[in-house]
Amino acid sequence: MGKKGKKEKKGRGAEKTAAKMEKKVSKRSRKEEEDLEALIAHFQALDARKTRIVETPCSPPSPRLNASLSAHPEKDELILFGGEYFNGQKTFFYNELYIYNIRKDAWTKVEIPNPPPRRCAHQAVVVPQGGGQLWIFGGEFASPDGEQFYHYRDLWVLHLATKTWEQVSVNDDHVLLQFSCLFIAPEEALGFSLLPVECRVTERKYPDRSA
Repeated sequence: MGKKGKKEKKGRGAEKTAAKMEKKVSKRSRKEEEDLEALIAHFQALDARKTRIVETPCSPPSPRLNASLSAHPEKDELILFGGEYFNGQKTFFYNELYIYNIRKDAWTKVEIPNPPPRRCAHQAVVVPQGGGQLWIFGGEFASPDGEQFYHYRDLWVLHLATKTWEQVSVNDDHVLLQFSCLFIAPEEALGFSLLPVECRVTERKYPDRSA
């Protein structure tokens, strides 16, 4: 067999090895995702036991990162949701909701039935409709050892006036949620500093033309 034939055979062997490795990695990834989904389902089952709203004055929340902290559109309050904490051995994820009253310098833990699954690194925005709404999209969950990751693509809204969570389902049409804010510059501001004075969320539907 000539050098050319040996190279071709070697190349085909490398391709087969790469294909086997890709298949193995893909299978392992599916298994890891299934494990994480089972863990998420377990935590959701625990959350399902909550049947009423419980507000408890508390000390500041435990240490965490990648949580969202949003300003209430109508009150002097800050809304803290989610986050993660690594203690050096294990990673913890949260779907806790805390309210900080700025004037009173006081924290309150608010437990609401049917919250979003535990997550961190999600996107959050507050809009004034209906007495105020906190919108949550996406985020990340991981195994306790931090070796496996799951990324959300779900959309939730917390109705601040009634303190109720709602998962927003998207139908067959493409739904675009547009967040828009009106900004003004205060008289004493220097440079290009701007302050948001009003934010709104608008839902627009577009026919699915992918079929």
